[in-house]
Amino acid sequence: MRLKVTISFDKNGLALPMNYQQILQGFIYRQLDSDLEFRSFLHENGYKYEKRRFKAFTFSRLFGKTKYNKESKQIIFYGPVTWYIGSAIPKFIQLLGHSLLLKDDLHINYTKISIDEIQYEKEPQIKDNKIMIKMLSPITIYSTFENQEGKKLTQYFSPFDPAFSFLIGENSRKKYEAFFQEAFTDHVQITPVSIQKHDKVVTKFKSIYITAWNGIYELEGPIPMLNFLYNSAIGGKNSQGFGMFEILKQN
Repeated sequence: MRLKVTISFDKNGLALPMNYQQILQGFIYRQLDSDLEFRSFLHENGYKYEKRRFKAFTFSRLFGKTKYNKESKQIIFYGPVTWYIGSAIPKFIQLLGHSLLLKDDLHINYTKISIDEIQYEKEPQIKDNKIMIKMLSPITIYSTFENQEGKKLTQYFSPFDPAFSFLIGENSRKKYEAFFQEAFTDHVQITPVSIQKHDKVVTKFKSIYITAWNGIYELEGPIPMLNFLYNSAIGGKNSQGFGMFEILKQN
């Protein structure tokens, strides 16, 4: 399920740091305060696969008119912005939508905002095991290992690396099995279709630098998996605002 949220603010605009995913994530968690047990489950635990934990929700970047302020190193949004939030958990969407509709004192980064419109988007009728997708938030995939000194290192992979599709497939399988508690024995494959130089994104979440990619891809897998990924996103760090996509067309 997905929400399409239209947000407005006063004429001074909404000022955010360039790396604003953490701010949006915190805003989402705050809106789940009508069910603290559920919020705690998502925030602290989620769905477990061995040592990994998946939250089964995601969100896009903000879409709207912007201007970069060099002095404050902030991006200023003017006029209404559009924001997409998705989850494989219907309760998550219901709680969040209800909260956004009823609350009249909402703030993002200390700026008062107004919710102009909320649309509960219908899930697309995926009828083919190959779909063309465009990223609404950049996709990231990585591998963590220890060097000879025992220090943990993280390697991020580009869409042109042969390991990219394999790791996306493994990540998708683990999330699916953690959420549905059943084995996934098929495969998922992703192929870059249109990736430009500016599609590479290096951003920061808390103290961690993350390399991610926008662009257009072909995504292949069984229809139940494609539906799951549409709602919960693809790749890593989905609940931090990575891996959300829209479907451009089906084969």
